[in-house]
Amino acid sequence: MKKDKRPSVLLLDGHSLPCLAFTRSLGRAGISVTVASESPDASTRVSRYGTKFPICPSPLREPEAFRHWLFRTLSQEHFDLLVGMTDQTVFLLQEWREQLGQLVDVPLAPREAFQLAWDNAATVKLAQELGIPTPRTFFIQDWGDLERVAQSQRGPLVIRPRHSINCKDGMYCQVKVEYAFDAQMLRKKYALVHYDSPWPLIKEYVPGVGAACFFLRHQGKILARFQHQRIRETNPTGSGSCLRVSVAPDPALMEAGERLLAAMNWEGLAMVEYRVGTDGTAYLIEVNPRPWGSIQLAVEAGVDFPLLWYCAVTGQPVKEVHSHRAGVYCRYLGGDLRNLESVLHGPPPDWRLPYPKRLPTLLQFLKFWGPNLCYDDFASGDWRPGFIEILNYLVTLKRRIDGQLRRKFASRLYDRLRGAEVK
Repeated sequence: MKKDKRPSVLLLDGHSLPCLAFTRSLGRAGISVTVASESPDASTRVSRYGTKFPICPSPLREPEAFRHWLFRTLSQEHFDLLVGMTDQTVFLLQEWREQLGQLVDVPLAPREAFQLAWDNAATVKLAQELGIPTPRTFFIQDWGDLERVAQSQRGPLVIRPRHSINCKDGMYCQVKVEYAFDAQMLRKKYALVHYDSPWPLIKEYVPGVGAACFFLRHQGKILARFQHQRIRETNPTGSGSCLRVSVAPDPALMEAGERLLAAMNWEGLAMVEYRVGTDGTAYLIEVNPRPWGSIQLAVEAGVDFPLLWYCAVTGQPVKEVHSHRAGVYCRYLGGDLRNLESVLHGPPPDWRLPYPKRLPTLLQFLKFWGPNLCYDDFASGDWRPGFIEILNYLVTLKRRIDGQLRRKFASRLYDRLRGAEVK
C-alpha cells in the first residue's frame, strides 16, 4: 500500500462549523485532513473531504487526558500542521506551544497578541486608547464597584466574561454572556458569572445589528478582508449567527479593525466583531482570535480564508483578496432549527428586550431556497454533514422533551402522594 505523500493537517474541534469549512476547503485543495473530535456524532466526521477521524478526550472536561492523547498522536503520526478551531483548544495550544513546536508546526499568533484578544478587558482598553468606539464599559475590581454600578445604572446591561473559557476545579468551562435589566438582577447574575469567571465586565447594551470584519494578517500585512452582517442568531437572546449575508466593506469598520490588529501585532486569522447602533455608530464588541463560525460564507463569497491561510503559513504564494461578492446569504440549518424552537417556546421569563415573533420567524424559516443562498452544513457534493446536524438536533430535542415529561410526571406524582398523606 502506497504511503500518502500529500501535505497533512490535523484539525481539532471536529464538532464545529469552522472545522467543517476548513476540512472542505483544504480537502478540495488536495491536502490530507485528519479531524479529531470528542464526539462520535460530529458532523465533520462524515465529510467526504476528511481522511481520518480519530476520537479524542474532551479538552474541557478532561484537559490532561486530551494533552496526553494529543502528544501521543503527534509522536506516532506525521502532520505538517496542527490547528485548533475553537476557544476550547486554541488557548490550550497557546499554553503548550513550546512543547508542541518540537513535534509539529503550530501556526499561532504571538503570545502577547493572543492575550490582548483573548482577554476582553484588554481588548476594550486597547480599543479605547486607539479611539475606537466601544459600549460604555465598567471594569469591576471589587463588590463595591458592582454596587455602585447597580445603584447608578439602568438596564439593560451586558455581563461579559473576560475570557470565554475558564479553569475551575481542574476542568475548563465555557462561560456565557448574561443580561441584567435592573439592579437586583445585575447583582444576582453578576455573581453567577463571577463564580465561573472572576470579575467579568459590565457593558451598556447597544440596540442594533451585528456586523463583523474578517482578516488574514501575515507578517504585518493584510492579505484578505471580508465583511458580513448578522440576520438571525441560533439563540435569539444572543449567540453565533445562523443566517448572515455578505456586505460591501465599510471603510471605517475595516480601518478600525486593521488598526486594532496592528496595535496587537496580530498574526493569522481574526474576526473583529461590532454592534452597529441605531445611530449608525459601530461599537467594538470583541476580537475572536481563531477561525469563526461563519467562515463558510466568506468562502462562498469568494474569500477562501482556510486555503489562503494555509498557503501563507506554509510559505506558498498568496494572491491577496480585498473584494468579495456582496448579497451572498449563508445559513446554518441546524442552528436555525434551534432558533425556531426558541422563538416558538417564547422568551426567557426575565427577558425584557424585543424578541422575534412566532409567525414571521416560521415563515422565514421555511424559505429553504433562494438566490445566492448557501448553507454551512449542507454543501454541493458533501451533504452528509448537514443530515448529521439535523439528526443530532432531533436527538437532543427528544432528550429535552423526555426530560420535561419526566419532571412533570414526577411533580404530579409527588402532589398526589402529598395529597394522600394529608388525607
